[in-house]
Amino acid sequence: MAGRAARSISTLEVILDAAEDILKRHGSEGLSVRAVAQKVGISVGNLQYHVPTRAKLLDAVFSRRADDFRSEILQGLDNIVDPNRRFETLVDIWLSAQFQSDQVLFWHLWAMSAHDPDARRTMESVYSETTDFVMGLLREIDPGLTRLRAKRRAALIVSMVEGSGLFVGNGRRPSRDLVALQVDVKRTVMEIAGCEKNKVGTSKSRRKVAK
Repeated sequence: MAGRAARSISTLEVILDAAEDILKRHGSEGLSVRAVAQKVGISVGNLQYHVPTRAKLLDAVFSRRADDFRSEILQGLDNIVDPNRRFETLVDIWLSAQFQSDQVLFWHLWAMSAHDPDARRTMESVYSETTDFVMGLLREIDPGLTRLRAKRRAALIVSMVEGSGLFVGNGRRPSRDLVALQVDVKRTVMEIAGCEKNKVGTSKSRRKVAK
């Protein structure tokens, strides 16, 4: 049974890798259960054993990405006690990630959500979890912050950081202009979070340019 479960997980990973590749190359129009099955070299029925519908396929693709990113963040925050430093570390990791080429996947998700109900539900789920995570950090910084105000601030921060990725992301070289944009974004979200008295450190993306 353990061997069968391991093979099942392995097959699912191959399926999700194929779906990501199709999204990167052909966008949402090229993504279908049949197209992914053909790319993997399995039957549609076999693929549907792992992901029954296109909606489930989208959820699995972006949930995996979100989970990987969340794990990276949690690892970065491990052993950091001060709430202000925890938030600043989150922002540094978040902004640095925007230079990765895989960010294009989320650009496709944004575009798809305008006309694709499945993509819209996936996007709402991914960003709802992200907003809730940021909200928790904001309430660590200011325990007196109400849940409603914390959620509004978190939504604003998520919007600013993710929106700035349109100028920065998709594997572009971190030029000085783009790094300057990230410094401004970081300073602004630190102020929104209530960390304005903290000295804003040098972001990871800035160090990349210096190399």
